[in-house]
Amino acid sequence: MDKLYPIAAGIDVHRDTLVVSIRKLDDRGKEKVETRTFETFYDALVEMVAWLDEEHVPIVGLESTGVYWKPAVRALQTLSPKRTVWLVNPLEVKQVPGRKTDVNDSQWLSKLVMHGLVSPSFVPPLQLEELRKLTRFRGTLTRNRTSLKNRIIKELETAGIKLAAVCSDPLGKSGRAMIEALVEGTRSPAQIADLALGTLRKKLAELERAVNAPLSSAQRDVLQSLMRQLKSTEGEIELLDEKIRAMRAPHQKQAALLETVPGIDAVTSSAVLAEIGPDMSVFDSAKHISAWGGLCPGSNESGGKTKHAPARKGDKYLRTALVQAAWCAVRKKGCPWRDKFGALSKRMGPKKAIIAIARKMLVAVYYMLRDDVPYRPADPAEITAEQRKRKAQRHLQALTELGLQVTVNERAAA
Repeated sequence: MDKLYPIAAGIDVHRDTLVVSIRKLDDRGKEKVETRTFETFYDALVEMVAWLDEEHVPIVGLESTGVYWKPAVRALQTLSPKRTVWLVNPLEVKQVPGRKTDVNDSQWLSKLVMHGLVSPSFVPPLQLEELRKLTRFRGTLTRNRTSLKNRIIKELETAGIKLAAVCSDPLGKSGRAMIEALVEGTRSPAQIADLALGTLRKKLAELERAVNAPLSSAQRDVLQSLMRQLKSTEGEIELLDEKIRAMRAPHQKQAALLETVPGIDAVTSSAVLAEIGPDMSVFDSAKHISAWGGLCPGSNESGGKTKHAPARKGDKYLRTALVQAAWCAVRKKGCPWRDKFGALSKRMGPKKAIIAIARKMLVAVYYMLRDDVPYRPADPAEITAEQRKRKAQRHLQALTELGLQVTVNERAAA
């Protein structure tokens, strides 16, 4: 195979050390390898980049090992931005067992990179990586908020407070006011129920019964602490939202395009942009970005038999954001994906069907960002005579199973 790079480097990444091998081709076409070990402290990373610069290494490959690769990539991007950095899947660089050492791993990786035998993963630029940090942390805070809400409802149920049975949102504005009054312990059930707002005031009698239960001192302390944590977490989420809006400002046009897709709001558009970026040239096609996002079906065939294969692994943050957006989309009236979800659910179940809808959403996002166009639903396909016949047969069979006798007459064309 033709050698793509006359000089290449491979880095075997660990928590405390980086084993770096530089592979060169001499005038006679023979390969020469030099290996050094560096610590993972920042001053050692600076020394590593300086050595790569001194040897004029144009490309570096390293495995995506946990989070340990991130400081090395950040140092390479900031200190020597013109160098190409390949982040490769560890499954593609496995060596034959029996000669497993850190030095061998780095030298083998440098050989694979030099000969172009591995495919690089998408490594976001620094600005996009910063946006990712914020959107991913927001997801963590959102899960914490949900956990706190569930814990508060659990404590209320334990105490015999049945707000969840009366209020659709026991932690809405009315619910929070009543919980705070319960924690204070100075008001009667009727006074607490009178804190309800809006349409909830129609249920004053039920609310009075729901809050008419004693709270122990320990239960009051736990509820008070949980409410403080919930308020603090919601405040942190609001601060993060402001920072995310400011950081995504250079990509506001692309975010506005994404928000034309049913089910995608400002939070989801920020999360999607943080994961894939605004430039679709880094992905070869819509199929590649679907596979990278973990939204492609797996395949497992052996001996002519197809076995069970789950969806491929990919960017779990992108997949989570799009699946949540897909659930929102299929619940909207008039959304074309709603009918598709219903048809797929009958055949493969709702969980697989929602993954299929999320994949369609990602494909739409890919073409929208690539061509700089807003979302436009696909034109409904004309039904063929054969499809019309089969659809009529299905409806007739359903009516017959209900014990009805139906006579069908062809309607004359208008």
